[in-house]
Amino acid sequence: MGIKKNFLYNSILTLSQYIIGLITFPYVSRVLGASNIGIISFVDSTINYFVLFSTMGIGIIGTREIAKNRNDSIRLNSVFSGLVTLFMIFTTIVMFTYIIAVLYIPKLSAYKELFVIGTAKLIFTIFLIEWFYRGIENFRYITIINIFFRLLYVCSLFIFVRTKEDYEAYFILTTGLVGINAIINSLYARNFVKFSFKGITLKPYFKQSLSLGTYAILTSMYTTFNIVYLGWVTDTTQVGYYWAALKIYSIILGGFSAFTAVMMPRMSSLIAQGNDDTFKQLINKSFNTLFTVCFPLVIGSIILAPQIIRILSGEGYNGAIIPMQIIMLLVMVVGIAQVLAIQVLIPMKKDNLILIASIIGASVGVILNLILVKTYGCIGTAIVLLISEISVTSFYIYIVYKNNIIALPWKSFADNLLFSIPYLIICYGASLFFDKSIFILLFAALASSLYLVFINIYVLKNSDLISILRSIINLIYK
Repeated sequence: MGIKKNFLYNSILTLSQYIIGLITFPYVSRVLGASNIGIISFVDSTINYFVLFSTMGIGIIGTREIAKNRNDSIRLNSVFSGLVTLFMIFTTIVMFTYIIAVLYIPKLSAYKELFVIGTAKLIFTIFLIEWFYRGIENFRYITIINIFFRLLYVCSLFIFVRTKEDYEAYFILTTGLVGINAIINSLYARNFVKFSFKGITLKPYFKQSLSLGTYAILTSMYTTFNIVYLGWVTDTTQVGYYWAALKIYSIILGGFSAFTAVMMPRMSSLIAQGNDDTFKQLINKSFNTLFTVCFPLVIGSIILAPQIIRILSGEGYNGAIIPMQIIMLLVMVVGIAQVLAIQVLIPMKKDNLILIASIIGASVGVILNLILVKTYGCIGTAIVLLISEISVTSFYIYIVYKNNIIALPWKSFADNLLFSIPYLIICYGASLFFDKSIFILLFAALASSLYLVFINIYVLKNSDLISILRSIINLIYK
């Protein structure tokens, strides 16, 4: 399946996530309130932290190794079986630690019932195996199955989550979504691969998993750990504010993350074939797409943060406005980091450089968490995340320049920055012209979209955007 079709399927998936997020996020934040949302966010972030230790980079290794061996069925079975077995071993070890922590750490045992429910997430993550489908580039399946179960999740949410006291039901549904996805994914995988303990080898992947797993854990010191630490030193309301800001950022960044997920297996394949010219062309396309989309998103979301928070979260979330404005700067910063790490360094197996970057980010994150979070709460946590990610991205840029790996398209960056000035006028003007938040956002979104298409087609002559628009039109009218 070609990159355009894969990107289109991921775009459909991302669009569905946008729509579902825009439906569920306002509903859940209003029904449960900032404090109960904070409880769920604290528990889920803590569980995700344990999941990191059980995953140990297997998702990245799996996508890369499956992509390399997808045309060799014997080798494919061996790689798949080895990675799943390694995943099981890590999860078993982590499970013992998880149980002890929940039983004997007071801050965790206070939410024991939720952590018991979360045990299912730890176990079922083994069988999600989305890394396998990404490796064989079966994005059509990933899209269809995710949309189906997310729609089922939305319906269940409106039925079972009706009051503030239903936060446990909300967490059960969220965890259950992981479980159902894992079961279906595992059953469908039998059409492509066979699992067997016979003849598997763990050694080739163990060292890689330690390196990339350590990277993931260190990265979490300024991402996942931020929420855990915020809940530890402040209160659940502060966590709720931060969750609201981070949720909006995650929805917006999700589009480009889907794109990098599409590109990574293809990049690994090109590296294996020695096709450097095509590799560099695709990197330039990635940056061009990033710069085209991110500038209007960042500018619009920062200027219109009060209206966005008011519409999506409802009353009682004003404390999320400043954290959101800080965090939204990360859309561009993290976008650049994703291209350099996921599309360039990981396919080139520069895992040691990824590890160094994560050490830098973790060191900055831990120090700033200790300095800022207890005093400034969720605003401090947002600042920690921003500065940590900037330090990581700066390291990646330094590495690619020092080693002459690729040339960053600064001209494209400058052009898009220059032509983004009207977005400031559009968004600020909308906030002055209209009174209601919904009208402000609708006008700003429509006017910005029209300007984006016009300037990229008729002024910047953006061939990548033109090609994507043609593909979408052809898909609609076929």
